[in-house]
Amino acid sequence: MRNTRYPFLLFWSAIALVAIIIAGTFWGTASIPWDQKLAVLLRQPDAKAGLTAIIWEWRMPRALACAAVGAALALSGALIQTALRNPLADPYLLGLSSGASAAAVAAIIILPAGIVATMGLPLIAFLGAAFAFGFTLLMAYSRERPMDRLMVILAGVAVSLLFQSATAFLLHISEPNAAKAALAWLMGSAAGTTWSELPLITIALATVSLWAITQHKQLDALLMGDARATSLGVAITPIKLTIFVTTALLCGLGVAIMGIVGFIGLIVPHLARQLCGSAHKQLLPLAMLLGAFILVFTDLLCRVLLAPSEIPLAVLLALFATPPFIVILRQTRHVA
Repeated sequence: MRNTRYPFLLFWSAIALVAIIIAGTFWGTASIPWDQKLAVLLRQPDAKAGLTAIIWEWRMPRALACAAVGAALALSGALIQTALRNPLADPYLLGLSSGASAAAVAAIIILPAGIVATMGLPLIAFLGAAFAFGFTLLMAYSRERPMDRLMVILAGVAVSLLFQSATAFLLHISEPNAAKAALAWLMGSAAGTTWSELPLITIALATVSLWAITQHKQLDALLMGDARATSLGVAITPIKLTIFVTTALLCGLGVAIMGIVGFIGLIVPHLARQLCGSAHKQLLPLAMLLGAFILVFTDLLCRVLLAPSEIPLAVLLALFATPPFIVILRQTRHVA
């Protein structure tokens, strides 16, 4: 039953994604008549320059960036849940979000504005995420049990707590204006996204997704446990390390573009499994489409609900994700 309906799920998910990207391009805080929207979209000679900038330079790259980040987080969530065989695992479990947060907050509060402007806050956040990820792997590594899932989880929790404490301390000693700017970044936002931020995450997403889909049989075997996967000829340590590295890359790039965007990597893979099952050949493409759709849709709501003010992404994502998260917890308890 699931196999026969899967093409329809994939098709309509793709259609829904295209539709919500178009909606995210056309709608926003500025009200633009339909005839002018079409003129700007088609780049007609009579299109107003100001409206062209709003749609082509502000809204379209923002909607596409949300789609790319949402797909990247959903893909990362599906992979990390497979590697750790933990339904409550999240891409940020490896300390990525806390490392990025600490680095970004430190840059906003401590570093001179000129240095931050030269390096760019996204690059600083990415470096913080990469450092936290490396620290997590260093703590979790053991010659006797390399890439052991329990050690990775515990190391990730420890690193997250460490950098969260550093972030809280920096916010405590900072000036009110600096603390407000740091908190705005921590709550996530796609505002100000430019075309220049899209190529890197798009290339990374395409590369990782292609690798993951070609390795779908090995990923399916990981769900059976390390011993069973090893008996089937799967190289456990290399494939898990690849998953951790690619997850860190995708999440780090996502954090660099729009700050901390939680719950996508946790909830979306479960929604995809409910629709198409756990086979990674089907799960991963559907999860990426759903993740992209949900983040573009949420960003659009953040822009229009309280226009001209914007709601932080983290607020609506947490609101939407709480009911599914409770369901996952109940299912996990019953399984246990």
